[in-house]
Amino acid sequence: MASLELVPDEIIRHILYYISPEEILSSVQILSRRLHRLANEPLLWKYYCTTSFRHWNPEHRFQEKLTLRASEVEWKSLWMERNRRNTRVSYLMDGILASKVGRLQKFGQICMLGYDAKDFLLEQCHTDETAEDVLARRFYGNTALGSIHRSIAVQEWLPYQRAPYTLRGLDRALAAFEMFFLRERDGDVDDIDALLDRLASDFLSEQPHFSEKSTRQKALLLAQWVRAKNLTGMEDEEVNYRNLRNCLIGHALLEDQHDSLPIISSAIYCCLAERVGLRAACCAFPSHVHAMVMAPPGEQLDGGRVPNPTTDVEKMFLDPYRSSEEVTLQELRSKLVELGWMSSGDSFLVASPTAVIVQRTAQNMKTTYSKLARMSNIEPEARYQLRRLRNGDHEMNAESALYAALWANLLVNPVSSFQWDHSLDVFLSRFHQLFSEDLWLVEKYLLPLYNVFTESQAQTHHRFSWQNVHEMVNMVRNMDQRQPTVNRRYTQEIQANVWYKVGQVFRHKRYDYIGIINGWGDKGTGSLPTPHSLSMDETMEEYQDTSDSDSSARSRFRKKTYYTCLRTDIDRHVIAQDNIEIITDPSLIPERLFFVAGKFFKRFDSETCRFVSNIREFFPDD
Repeated sequence: MASLELVPDEIIRHILYYISPEEILSSVQILSRRLHRLANEPLLWKYYCTTSFRHWNPEHRFQEKLTLRASEVEWKSLWMERNRRNTRVSYLMDGILASKVGRLQKFGQICMLGYDAKDFLLEQCHTDETAEDVLARRFYGNTALGSIHRSIAVQEWLPYQRAPYTLRGLDRALAAFEMFFLRERDGDVDDIDALLDRLASDFLSEQPHFSEKSTRQKALLLAQWVRAKNLTGMEDEEVNYRNLRNCLIGHALLEDQHDSLPIISSAIYCCLAERVGLRAACCAFPSHVHAMVMAPPGEQLDGGRVPNPTTDVEKMFLDPYRSSEEVTLQELRSKLVELGWMSSGDSFLVASPTAVIVQRTAQNMKTTYSKLARMSNIEPEARYQLRRLRNGDHEMNAESALYAALWANLLVNPVSSFQWDHSLDVFLSRFHQLFSEDLWLVEKYLLPLYNVFTESQAQTHHRFSWQNVHEMVNMVRNMDQRQPTVNRRYTQEIQANVWYKVGQVFRHKRYDYIGIINGWGDKGTGSLPTPHSLSMDETMEEYQDTSDSDSSARSRFRKKTYYTCLRTDIDRHVIAQDNIEIITDPSLIPERLFFVAGKFFKRFDSETCRFVSNIREFFPDD
């Protein structure tokens, strides 16, 4: 029989590439000294690092390592470190699924790992339908991934606290808004940065004599190119102008239509202009942002040296949203007069800092949110188009947009400004109600800014919870550590009075919405899980259904059986037992309800048309 010693190293090396790194560690490398040597070669472990993991946290400087010789990097140690982190994330995720206690703390520990946790979380997002806890894994995997993505945006915006007037980083600062909607598809900050690089390269490849042109000629050539490629502007702006996707630079670049607001069209132009060697910046003109291109120092736009050099730089203006032609300074000044800016108008004709463009974009998102809030539910198609994105959950996109705008304002608006906290109460409310998994983000990034702000205030006064970051953080943390209140069906009276169980699906008899029961109380709403909500219409309905006095009605409510239910838009909505009509047809359940169900349930049993509870801590008999 041939001995392994007769097989050349090259053949063994080739075979090792078909063996998993786990098997290499557990068995192959301990078989012989020769195999130990071959199984620990840097090139093999470099291969394992590139094939085992797709996403890497910036701390590893992974792309830089790939350019080095294999022997210059401890590839095996790097692989083992990433594998340990995956094991840690898996352990924490199991804890998140097992208990509500300390869930946010575990989220924070996962999210602190950044993109090192992303590969594992993406696996959770695609958990197989046959898994025991498929809905819970998908939901909490998406939740953790969303928080990590938002942290990328926060890290992009935070430096503008220290450099509020810089013109740098416009592409990444605007791409950061995408991170509030990103799920599993490509399109993060790095992807958009790379896409702009490719577009600039494409443009230059089509302009063989570009370097010989004057600055003005270069600027106009680029404007013509972006317009020809349909990268700027908008179709049917009367209908589409306020669509949320028009506020996002990534959507403008990646969507087939490429629709964008003037501010995004100008930003796209400026980002490409900088990449092809022009000095460009956005100009925050009232109601319609323009692009501005500046001549190189000491030169004129049309070429040649400036005869009498001064500190003033010759500049030209463009409106990539509408045209590829230059906009004259006189046209802009006339427009300012029309808008009522009789003096100080030239302050709008200068390069705008990146922070200003971020704030203007945030304001556009708030405007879209306000428009959605004003629209009635009888306009479903119009509402859908307003909030439809290539990524994300269209039901949550509006709230995510407002949340992104609030984060942006708090991070890029100087904390020294006396109005820094003007929207802090709205932010803390949204954080507490919809994005509590960002507790770690608020503690790490917002709390220090809040401390600086409060210390700088001349008059100090007690700030209540919705305006006090410390109190809100403590409230959310305490709720995270609170032991669950157990509701048992231990008496015949409870069993007789509480007809339905956690996980059953129902239709509201009067309002026709479909929900999943996720809590009950046999002694009125006071015995229900908290926090919960009850709509004003349903509250008034309860009072109108009785002819009792107010005091006797309140007494009856305290004895009545109520449930909390999960709806597509609310986690715990209160419903009276009398209004529940159990449904047994799975086809009636809205698709989005299956996704949000993962917050409380493991999986769906189609045979019984019932969701399997993952809140046995609260309701062990259900």
